[in-house]
Amino acid sequence: MNVGLIIAGGVGARMKMTTPKQFLSVKGKPILVYTLEAFQRNEAIDAIGVVCLRGWEDVVWKYVRKYNLSKVKWLTLGGNTGMESLRNGMEMLREHCNPDDVIVIHDAVRPLISDNIINANIAGVHRHGTAVTCVPCTEALLRSEDSETSCEVVDRDLIQRTQTPQSLRLSKFVWAHEEAQKRGITNTVATCTLLCELGEEVHIVMGEGTNFKITSREDIELMDAYLTCMEKRR
Repeated sequence: MNVGLIIAGGVGARMKMTTPKQFLSVKGKPILVYTLEAFQRNEAIDAIGVVCLRGWEDVVWKYVRKYNLSKVKWLTLGGNTGMESLRNGMEMLREHCNPDDVIVIHDAVRPLISDNIINANIAGVHRHGTAVTCVPCTEALLRSEDSETSCEVVDRDLIQRTQTPQSLRLSKFVWAHEEAQKRGITNTVATCTLLCELGEEVHIVMGEGTNFKITSREDIELMDAYLTCMEKRR
């Protein structure tokens, strides 16, 4: 079974808005729903679990009913950190899924994810055991100790910018979080960074520029503009 795990447990503090960004609407539809619909449409995805911000559980189930998101099967609460939210999601899936199931972990606030990326992640896990969505770095990179000055160039050809999904089998997901507890790793920022900290090699699959993360008001405007463009093409 291929399972989408949607991480929607963040408060979106950088947006400085009362509504968490995953619940903000663009063109009359919540950002989270766009993300869930992408996984709902994908023929390879069999089920979806959601890690939800505390207090918003009823809202998520309301979305599930309103938008006919029949693949959404399970919901659990987020933690105080991203790593805690991932662990909570892992524990939820551990109760319902098999060790060999492929878990496709995705940020709720990357709503423009394509079928190609989801499919590439699933294929990547089957081929290599892990899949991390990345895009090459195209900007010049400078290293700075004080965020004000620099005299050191970083070779951009050696840099990959990570996105989500980040995917692996449930057995590997469980192992990673259990091993992290043993080693005292408590606040790594993503599944790929956790695996790297544990000495594991991760395998890259190609992402897309449209698979950007909503982190600011400008990103919401960019998403709105993209959707308007897509509507005009139809």
